[in-house]
Amino acid sequence: MASTNLIHRFENKFEVQNAQLDALTGKFNFLLYFKRVFVLDRGLLLLVGRLLRIVPQVVTTRPIMPRPSAHETSWQGGRCFALCVVALVLHLTYVGPAGAQPAGSVQLAHFQKVRTITLADPDAVHPDSLLMAGIWSLDVAPDGRMLVVDMRGSQALLFDPDGKLLALLDPSLCHPGFEVRPVHAIFVGDQSIFLSSAGPWGYQFTPEGGCLGNVDADYALIEHRGFLDVDAQGNLFGIYRYPDKQVLRHMTSDGKTIREVTLPPSRNPGAAFTIAMGGLIVDEERIFYAGAVDPHVLKMTLNGAIVARISHRTSWFRDASKDLPDQESGGLSKAAGNRLGSSTLTTDMFELTDQTLMIQYQDSGRGWGYQVFTKDGLLVAEELGVKHRFKYGKDGLVYRVVQPGLDESGQLPNPYLEVYRFVAP
Repeated sequence: MASTNLIHRFENKFEVQNAQLDALTGKFNFLLYFKRVFVLDRGLLLLVGRLLRIVPQVVTTRPIMPRPSAHETSWQGGRCFALCVVALVLHLTYVGPAGAQPAGSVQLAHFQKVRTITLADPDAVHPDSLLMAGIWSLDVAPDGRMLVVDMRGSQALLFDPDGKLLALLDPSLCHPGFEVRPVHAIFVGDQSIFLSSAGPWGYQFTPEGGCLGNVDADYALIEHRGFLDVDAQGNLFGIYRYPDKQVLRHMTSDGKTIREVTLPPSRNPGAAFTIAMGGLIVDEERIFYAGAVDPHVLKMTLNGAIVARISHRTSWFRDASKDLPDQESGGLSKAAGNRLGSSTLTTDMFELTDQTLMIQYQDSGRGWGYQVFTKDGLLVAEELGVKHRFKYGKDGLVYRVVQPGLDESGQLPNPYLEVYRFVAP
């Protein structure tokens, strides 16, 4: 308990230092990059704390990115240490602190701001004060309710469309005995809520946030947000990555496996296995999957048969010159920086509307970018080299996570959401 409190105190200290440094760096990109790479962010102390607990043990979870992942094979602590180093490099270089971005005007060619959502707890639903370390994953229901996972703060929250806290998703109320570290939460239609936790398990809740218990024993953690989606019947689909293959798994709403399909191998299997980016979309007829380093989106039937490849590369994109080495060969952290520092990665994919997909990219030297395609592969809109990234997209809207600076009392407020509407060209 004492060590946990110490970690939290250091987290708060470095978060304030981060905010102060943001104000000082301004337009000096070099200093900003220095700050992102070398100054401990809010999540690093948690990462270090978890690492110190798991290194002496044989573990089943394997943190590749700061978003934890699970693998059916046990991994030794020393190997886990090397992969955590890679996770930190990739996290700070490409993603930043949980996707949050500083406040400021957003100028985009195909999106217009429609509202700001401040997340609050006016009815004191939270047993403690509502304090959020960040927004790691976000899902929005058709009625506007929002599921927010604060992975660093180890909490999952249900908000109404206006940002009022409705419930804290707490599995210990009906399934005590496990340490809960939420990673991703998704609405399963209007039937339930499915929560992934760090480790080979997950939990179910009512649409109102009431605890229903753990999921089927078949389930193992889906790699990260965007790699778990649901069809119109409430069945789950997920991508599982292994050193030698990628698998599409079709599951019931409680995580029981229906079938598995092995996807075509990536031309950069080491990077595809290591980098937890990309996206998975399931609609009434098709499945769409984008890998982090692959130059196309796979379009599949609901049975996993590939029917097309949607190309999403232009002259702006830079492919990885070499694949990442095998974890056992050593030098992984150095290779990650050298080989991916000049590459363009696919970070996210959203079902922007019923007929279009939005794909986001990150390039360490050129900023972020997005492209919008019809589901038949026709390019509708693109904008490359922008300064902003969206956390979630659906029904013609995209959501941006914003981290405000220190308030007058010297405290760092909770992040909030900006909502933008897609304006077709």
